[in-house]
Amino acid sequence: MTSRRPDIMLSTILLVVSALWCWGVVATIPGAEDGSRLGARGFPLGLGLLLGGLSLVILLQSLRPGAAETASDEAAAADVSRGVEIWSIATTVGLLVGYAALLEYTGFLIATALVVAAAVGPVLGIWRPKLIIGMSVGLSLGIYLVFGKMLGVYLPYGKFVNLAF
Repeated sequence: MTSRRPDIMLSTILLVVSALWCWGVVATIPGAEDGSRLGARGFPLGLGLLLGGLSLVILLQSLRPGAAETASDEAAAADVSRGVEIWSIATTVGLLVGYAALLEYTGFLIATALVVAAAVGPVLGIWRPKLIIGMSVGLSLGIYLVFGKMLGVYLPYGKFVNLAF
C-alpha cells in the first residue's frame, strides 16, 4: 500500500459527503423568498461547497505524479508519532462524549469550561495551570456572550446547575 492510498480514499469519501450535503441542503432548506439568491441555505451550502473544494484539492494532489516519493520519507517519520495521534483522537472522542453527558446536567457554561480545561493538556499538550484556567473560562464566557447574548442562540441550562444570566 502506498502512502497516497489513504489520501485518495479519504478525499473521495469527503467528496461524496460534500455532494450529499449540498444535495440535502438544496432539497430541504428553502431558498430566499425576497428575490435574493441564497437565503437561509447560503451558509450550509457554502460549507458543503468548501468541503468539496478542499477534498478535490487533496484528491488532485495525491493523484499527481511524484507524490509517492515525497510522501514515503514522511511516512517513516509518521510511524513514530502514530501512537500519539491515536491517543489524541481517543482523548478527543472521550471528551466529546463526556461533554454531551455534562451538558445536560451542568449546562453550557460549566460543561464547556470543564471540557476545555480537561482537553487543553492531553490534546494540545499545554500544561500551565493559569493558561488552562484562562482558556477554559475565557472560551466558555466568550462563546456565551457572542452566541447566547449577542446572536440570541439558545445555549442549554443544566438540570442541576442553572447559571442563567
